[in-house]
Formats: sequence, C-alpha cells, structure tokens
Amino acid sequence: MALDNYNNLKTSIANFLARDDLTTEIDDFIDLTEADFNRRLRIRAMETVDTAFTIDSETEALPTGFLQIRSFFLNTATKIPLQLLTPFQQYDTRGSSTSGLPKVYSIEGTNFRFSPIPDSTYTGNLVYYKAFDSLDESTTTNAILTNHPDVYLYGALYFASTFIRGMDQMTVGQFKTQYESALQQVEQADEKDKYNGTPLIQRSDININNFDNVK
Repeated sequence: MALDNYNNLKTSIANFLARDDLTTEIDDFIDLTEADFNRRLRIRAMETVDTAFTIDSETEALPTGFLQIRSFFLNTATKIPLQLLTPFQQYDTRGSSTSGLPKVYSIEGTNFRFSPIPDSTYTGNLVYYKAFDSLDESTTTNAILTNHPDVYLYGALYFASTFIRGMDQMTVGQFKTQYESALQQVEQADEKDKYNGTPLIQRSDININNFDNVK
C-alpha cells in the first residue's frame, strides 16, 4: 500500500502492528510523531517567507505555525536588519519606549515586540520555520508524508509500541532506531541540497556592519 495519504498511513500502521482495535489511538500516535519532528527538524521545507509582514504597532502576532526565526529585516529603501533581543535586553535598552523606526524586536509569548515603537506602518521581510500541517481528514498529506513517509510510519510505530502493553523491548528499540534513522536521513538530504556536498569556506573579506543601538 502506498503511503501517500492520511488514510493509507493509518492502514499501514495498523497492518504493521497487526492490530485492528487501535483506530482512535493511531490518530494519537500520528499526532505525537508530528509534535516530535516539528520540535526537532529545521529543514528547507519548513522555511516560509513573508515579504509583506505588517509592522504598525508595538506588538504583532506571530504567524500561524511559527517555530523559529531565520531572518527579519525592514523593506525600506536600504534593507535594515532587525536585531533579536531577549525581552529583558529590550526593556533594559534606553529608548525602547520611544517611537520611530523599529530596530530591534523580541518574542514574548505569541507576539513580536518592536522597539522603538513604530511611528508609521512598515513592511518587514520575515523568513521563519513553520510547523508542517498536521494530517487529518481534510489535510491528507504534507511535505513529510510525500517525501519522507518512513518518518511518519516508524514514528507512529515507535509511539504505538510504547503504548501497547506487552510489546517486547527489542521491538520498541527497533522502531525507535528506524525512526531516528529516518529523521537523520531527512537532515542529511537537506544538507546535501543546501550545499551540494561542497564544504563551507570561511570568507575573511566580508564586512559585517554592527547593528545600530536603539539608545
């Protein structure tokens, strides 16, 4: 059976487990697998670009599915990188409560916080890691299931093996090893795609300008 959609995945998991009484639980095993690989993977397929992120108030909501920042700058005449600070650093910086062109930001809960507080409407270019869409009856596939179905299969089997009473530890360990190997191969394939197998070369002639302080 092809592991090409949500229902086929559930059927395959049941077949591997030789169980037909875990219909509800299999959904949980898939959910646990998604939670785990979304925490651990940071690959290109997760990178999302918003070239028109609106910044017109001190706080702006994080995008849906936001996991981690890749880059963030203002789309002004000269691209201005926004510097990430901790909330404490931001509040401890002189001028953070004044208004003007935003220069730094922090992440507080489910919001970005900018300072100086925007004195107008600015547009940001935001590149961030986004969680893969969860599988369900309406979202029947995603990039992981399409390109790396073994991650879903072995992840769900591993979490299932920790749930099923009487499952021998050798089988539990086997599923865990297969799951970890699948994740590792995803990361390795992503690295090859990024750099085409060539080593990174450190450049000594790049001039990196320091960020302006908000003070």
